[in-house]
Amino acid sequence: MPMKEGYHAQSYLFAPGSTKAVIFIHGFMGSPRQFDRLAGAVHKRGFNAVILLLPGHGRSSRDFSLSTAEIWQKYVQDEIERLSAKFTDIWLVGHSMGGLLALGAAAKPHKALRGVMTIASPFKLTALSRKDIKIRLITVLASDENKIKSEYMGKNSVPVTSKIFLHTLGPMVQVSLLMRSTRAKLPSITLPVVSAYSKGDELVSFRSLEIIRSEISAIPFEEVVLERSLHAFYTEKEKVILEEALIEFLG
Repeated sequence: MPMKEGYHAQSYLFAPGSTKAVIFIHGFMGSPRQFDRLAGAVHKRGFNAVILLLPGHGRSSRDFSLSTAEIWQKYVQDEIERLSAKFTDIWLVGHSMGGLLALGAAAKPHKALRGVMTIASPFKLTALSRKDIKIRLITVLASDENKIKSEYMGKNSVPVTSKIFLHTLGPMVQVSLLMRSTRAKLPSITLPVVSAYSKGDELVSFRSLEIIRSEISAIPFEEVVLERSLHAFYTEKEKVILEEALIEFLG
């Protein structure tokens, strides 16, 4: 599936007169487009929505290979600082690695931050499990009409080339380091946090929920449990559950 130029660009939905904003942070090789629905939902309710494109994404696999956890985290921190000049109340929403970056940002007190929602953020992986291999095969072998393949590949902002494995090795190590460093920060996070995990996730172990629940200091900490969704493919019913959880969290 070839990428259309500008399809994965960082995007904004402004709500005139509102000083409240939600910053959305995608995951590893992900895209701002995976937040189209959630960003639209918060915008309809009067929130500004800022959907980030992390460094190294949306360009070539070679550009992606130069990415590091430090670069990603700094970008999120810089965007929070930049946007806090315009918005007084900011919430962070991150999927997978993006949730780790959101938690990392929350570990550093900032006057504008009000809370964090994480979705499928990894503290323990089940990569190369039977289910994970099955989903990987679908993304390679299934027709473009396959719903799972369409969702996974359509929300992938890094072109899949013959060198994709080589170019993702470094960033994969960086994610592992980010998982470890973010876990170490959990006790220092006191902002309200809601974390969503699916029992059907083929990549992130459901035990990640147990880890964050037992180690974070967030008050309050709330959890959303999904039953059937995959790591990057959500059933319609569970999309609604996530949307309602986010709207309730924002108040």
